[in-house]
Formats: sequence, structure tokens, C-alpha cells
Amino acid sequence: MTKTIRAGMAAMVSILLAAAPAVADSGRLIWQPAKNSDTSYSVKMGMRLPTRLEPEAGINIGMSASKGGRLVETPVNVWGKVKTRVIQRPAYESNRDIDLSFDALHGSGAITMNYYDKRVATPTIDVERRSSYAMRYDGLAQEWCGLETSQSLRIARPGTLGTALVVKGRAADNFGTLGADLGLEQKFGKNMTLSGSVGRTTTSTDTAVNVNARYSFTW
Repeated sequence: MTKTIRAGMAAMVSILLAAAPAVADSGRLIWQPAKNSDTSYSVKMGMRLPTRLEPEAGINIGMSASKGGRLVETPVNVWGKVKTRVIQRPAYESNRDIDLSFDALHGSGAITMNYYDKRVATPTIDVERRSSYAMRYDGLAQEWCGLETSQSLRIARPGTLGTALVVKGRAADNFGTLGADLGLEQKFGKNMTLSGSVGRTTTSTDTAVNVNARYSFTW
């Protein structure tokens, strides 16, 4: 990609972000500008059709620069999404969808199938299950990278001060690499959540320990 095209795309991203500083994702139009860091910006644009499967499609345009101001890259990603099942009941929720993505600069792509189920097991316990299966294509190597899959089970006490146990498993390279995590989440009020996890993979002898605090609010 020439410098002229890169500069033009960078200018377009800057204009889009300035024109719509707030996130908009409602109705048929998808419009999500984002500031990823001080030197990285992106905007997600697309359309959602009002049909049973609610298909979505669009393009992500980004701009990344070095701290000195030099333009590093302008990623362009084409994406699509189709819902294959949506069930909403008082004690049960289920969603199925298929995601498609294509990196226009490097020729890489991915097809991902996502599964989500949430069930009210008892008046004080909710059980959530998430699964994903992905096939990725490496445009630089011109080859498929094999199957990647992840599974998670979350057992939680609903409410403001809920505690959750999270078990995760994942596999990559056609199950050549395996990993597992065990974690706990604890809410403190309506806005703060503290979480911690330990995990291992078959390619490392070290145990990974992670502790995170998340604060969120709406206005």
C-alpha cells in the first residue's frame, strides 16, 4: 500500500472519529469509533438486517502510529456475523452465531462458531457455558493454522455481591497445545469486580497467575 493511500485512510479515520466521538450501535446501522491507545484508533462500520438471523456485515478501519508520529500501519478488516439461534426465556438463554473475518492487508481470515448458554439452576445459582471453534488462515504463510477451540463454565451467585467460579479450557494447533484455567470472581458493590485465576499449558512448565480489578459505570 502506497504512502498516499495510507495517508488518505488515516485522514478518513481521524474525520470519522471526530464526527462521532460517542459509540453508536442501534437499529440497522453499526458505528463504533474507538481509541485503543494514544497512538491507535479504529472505527467499526456496518449494517444489520432486520431478519430472523440478523445478519451483520461491515468493515473495520484503523490507524496505528509510533510515538514519534510516524504512521506504522492502517489495518483494514472485513467482517460478518450471522445468528443461527436465539432463545430468551426467564430461566434459560441460548445464543448461537457464526463470525467471519478477513484481513485485507495480509490476506488472513477466520471462521468462528460461538455458543452461549445460561441457565438458572437454583434460585441462588446461575450456570453459564461458552464455547468457540475457530479455523484460521494465515495469508503470509498461505496455509490453514488448524482448529482452535475454547470452553468455559461459570457458576455464579447472581446479585450485587455475587461470587463466581470460572473453569476454562482451550486447545490450539489441532489439539497440539492444551491449556486450562481456574478462577474466582467477586463483586464489590455494583461497579467493581475483583478476579483471579491460575492456569497451565502443555507447552510451558510455569503456572500463570493473574489478578485483575475492573470498575465500570454508566451515565
